[in-house]
Amino acid sequence: MNKLRPSQMTILLTLSTAFSVMCAAFPFTLEQILGTAISIGVQILLCIPVLLLTKRNDSLAAHCTGHKILPLGFLLYLLISGGRSVVQLWNVSDSLSLPFSNAMLAAALIAAVCLYTSALGIQTLARSSTLVFGVLVLTLLVMLAGGYQSIHLQELSFSPDATIWQGFLQHLSLADELPVLVLLLSFLDKQPTKSTLRFFGLSLLIWSFVLFLGITILGNFMTHAPYPFFMIANVSQPFRTQRADALYLVVFVLLCILRLTLMTTLSAHLLGQAFPNLRCRSLICLLAMLVFAAILGIWNMASGWWYLVPIGLLTTIIPWGLLCCKSKTQQGNDSGKTEVVSS
Repeated sequence: MNKLRPSQMTILLTLSTAFSVMCAAFPFTLEQILGTAISIGVQILLCIPVLLLTKRNDSLAAHCTGHKILPLGFLLYLLISGGRSVVQLWNVSDSLSLPFSNAMLAAALIAAVCLYTSALGIQTLARSSTLVFGVLVLTLLVMLAGGYQSIHLQELSFSPDATIWQGFLQHLSLADELPVLVLLLSFLDKQPTKSTLRFFGLSLLIWSFVLFLGITILGNFMTHAPYPFFMIANVSQPFRTQRADALYLVVFVLLCILRLTLMTTLSAHLLGQAFPNLRCRSLICLLAMLVFAAILGIWNMASGWWYLVPIGLLTTIIPWGLLCCKSKTQQGNDSGKTEVVSS
């Protein structure tokens, strides 16, 4: 896999986060904003070990080379996370008037686009992400332009039915970009810490922006919104003669394709490290994501706090373990050199 520039990694992860924002299926509250800010602060702390690992020029990719357990562990997570994204697409399509009638057919078409895009490589995906990011920024500005007259600041008050702790857990359970961040840092040519902090800053900005609009614009209608982002989009119509719904739907589909393509590309790379002679790796990974999507959809496991377990394991515990192993190995080598010199 080729190297990524710092801005490319930041944009890829930010767009993946934006997809989670659009698929958020819980009420937006002031407690949610505070919980999101705390969650992002905790995520920065969780990323400290992998940043230290990268700073020592000891990337995770080096530990994956020649081994199977570590790359297969990340591979399994990416497949489940990709399946979760497909389920989110299905759920949104059931609640909204999206331009396709069959959710499975839509997933198959999107998978075909992802298969083609992943074959072009991650650098092609990274270059195209800049354009998608520009469309996303334009979409958020259109949403603001259409809804600023409907903003009521008095709606910014604490809710008796929500807590900051609940908002913290809800946001952290959606932080499935963290293991992806761990993998992408292995292919970053420079500035890993700055790129990571920029990503978290943009993530906080997008979440706070959408949450703020949802609270101040929707008000009491928030309880009737299965997906608050699209309810805000319905209310925020800046054009008198033409609705902007198509713009929001295009961005939603683009973000879904980019997210699935990113996970497919990384999954195929990890599968190739575990089984170098295996062919059609991208196709195998996409089919596996659809299988996991069906399983998660049937068992209703696409949402929940159980995602915190693999996120913490792959983002913090494994990098800490690699750091400790390297420190012990280095101490052993230093002590051996000392004994040789003294003798």
